[in-house]
Amino acid sequence: MWRSVLLHEFPDHNIRSFQGLPGTLSPGSLALSPSEGTVLIAPGRSLHYVLDTPLLDVIGVSCLLRVKHPGRVVTSSLRILRLGDAFELSLEPLTTYQALVRIRLRGVWHDIGQLRTPSTHFAELKFDWHTSGKTYLRVDGRLVGYHDALSRGSRLTIEDIAFGSPESDPSSSDPRYQLGEFVVRARSRRAHWPRRHLTVAHTP
Repeated sequence: MWRSVLLHEFPDHNIRSFQGLPGTLSPGSLALSPSEGTVLIAPGRSLHYVLDTPLLDVIGVSCLLRVKHPGRVVTSSLRILRLGDAFELSLEPLTTYQALVRIRLRGVWHDIGQLRTPSTHFAELKFDWHTSGKTYLRVDGRLVGYHDALSRGSRLTIEDIAFGSPESDPSSSDPRYQLGEFVVRARSRRAHWPRRHLTVAHTP
């Protein structure tokens, strides 16, 4: 069964509240852009959520992210999302107007599609992976990447969810991006999940 691990659809227009399985938001990890109602991800500023109970035997991952990269062209690796130590989604330099979307599963990198950058508008990025190997990448509802045997048979452990790279040097000129609504879901072979979701409110 698919379950939401961390999500924010901003139904109350309050960027400081979102829902997730029981866990803890790392202090100082949430960078806000109040005027635009988004989370600003920049070098040294990220969103990091640690689950109270790690998810074991994860056999599927589904992520829907609204992202905008309005800055300069992507010239270095830019982490968008990390789930535990086994999954990572990032952007890599490709051309003046396109970035390569790359997925890391179990230590192996896979090129899965492309995303237009820079952009003054939000793009809806949807990624789906299952242990059968079926993998899809959609941008604004359009299929831009597919793989039929990506990390087939793998099972993941998700201890935390991180947007951006908190270890980055804050003075770095690396690109930044804005994160709007997001939904991170997982499917596990384990029958027992945490029974409830919590509303997490971050205060300055």
